[in-house]
Amino acid sequence: MKNLVYALFLLIILAACKDDEIDPKTSFTKIYDSFRSDQSYYPIDIVATETGFLVLTSQSLKNTDDDRNYSGVQLIELDEEGNYVAETTLNAEQYDSPIGDFMTIDDMYYFVMMDNNKRAQLASVGSSIESLVITPLSNGLTWPLAASLSTNDNIILLSFDGTDQTIISLVNLDGTATTNAAYSIGTNNDIAAVIFDHFTDPERYGLPFFCGQLSETTYYFNGIYDHTLSLVFTNLGQNPTGVCQGQGTDGGLTALLPLPSGGYSLFGYQFNDNFIQPNQAIANDVVTSSINFMNVPFSEYKSRTPANIVSYERNGTMYSVIAAETQSRQIALNVFDIATSESVGVLKIGNINPYTLSSIKVDEDNNLLVLGTTLVSGRFPRVFFKKISEKEMSDLIQ
Repeated sequence: MKNLVYALFLLIILAACKDDEIDPKTSFTKIYDSFRSDQSYYPIDIVATETGFLVLTSQSLKNTDDDRNYSGVQLIELDEEGNYVAETTLNAEQYDSPIGDFMTIDDMYYFVMMDNNKRAQLASVGSSIESLVITPLSNGLTWPLAASLSTNDNIILLSFDGTDQTIISLVNLDGTATTNAAYSIGTNNDIAAVIFDHFTDPERYGLPFFCGQLSETTYYFNGIYDHTLSLVFTNLGQNPTGVCQGQGTDGGLTALLPLPSGGYSLFGYQFNDNFIQPNQAIANDVVTSSINFMNVPFSEYKSRTPANIVSYERNGTMYSVIAAETQSRQIALNVFDIATSESVGVLKIGNINPYTLSSIKVDEDNNLLVLGTTLVSGRFPRVFFKKISEKEMSDLIQ
């Protein structure tokens, strides 16, 4: 009888362990090494597909005769468990400087890059990288800086004319730019130089360019306007409708998420300090300053860290997940309740090896996808991908 009790107890333990087993499709961490010690890999964005994932990366061009120092373009295909399937590397003499995010329309995924004449190119790909198609953009758009999807499935493109104007455009999927609005970056040659530096050395001089849409007629972009990194609101007319100014390129917004309430979750910087506002009102019809949002500096974050923000829903409550790099070379995921602006959970990625942030996404099953870079053998930058299950997110949120 005693043996039977022990046996039943053991079965209960085994059953409990089985219930707690992690499904390799919902939770994993992967690092993708390469035999190419002469190349560094810097991931840009990830998207979940019907068969797994696609990763867009840039890579150094040290193995080519190219002296321009722009980043090469690579696509990596993964299966549902994050295992490597295939990759394709575009000819560095033809294409470079890819930008995110991936933009999903039906079962196709779009991103933007430029050719060797700095002209913007629209790339589309299905679940398999073999389906890649490249379409030149019309109207002579050059130096692409950021892209996002409009409410009617057109591309919102932020670009630079190579001289003195930041341009926001609406682009059809056939590459036709239907609307362009140009705004002066300023007359100082130094301000144009910071944009070129963004392309040639993004690790040291990269700037947080992004763009999006607030309503049927209101768009926004974070870019160089009037000598300053600014959040610009526009109806695509001759002048902006409102501007939230930074301080040259020494202060401004790093990441922004429009909220259903009309406010914004944001991450910004002022010189070497960083700040977070989980739910901040920003007027889009006047001139304001981002320095007004820095009530308390967040000292744990690295100076001028990249940042990314996504919305996350759990049990009917909306949260903002704000990701950024810490001073200790980790990635911190800080979850904020949008209604109260309180932090309800923090998860840090990385321990011995340094980790840098590229992108975070939420998939259709409410899992969190984190993409970035880590060092292999202490010196080779390689892609890492972490998938955090909905259960793990529920355990994190207190």
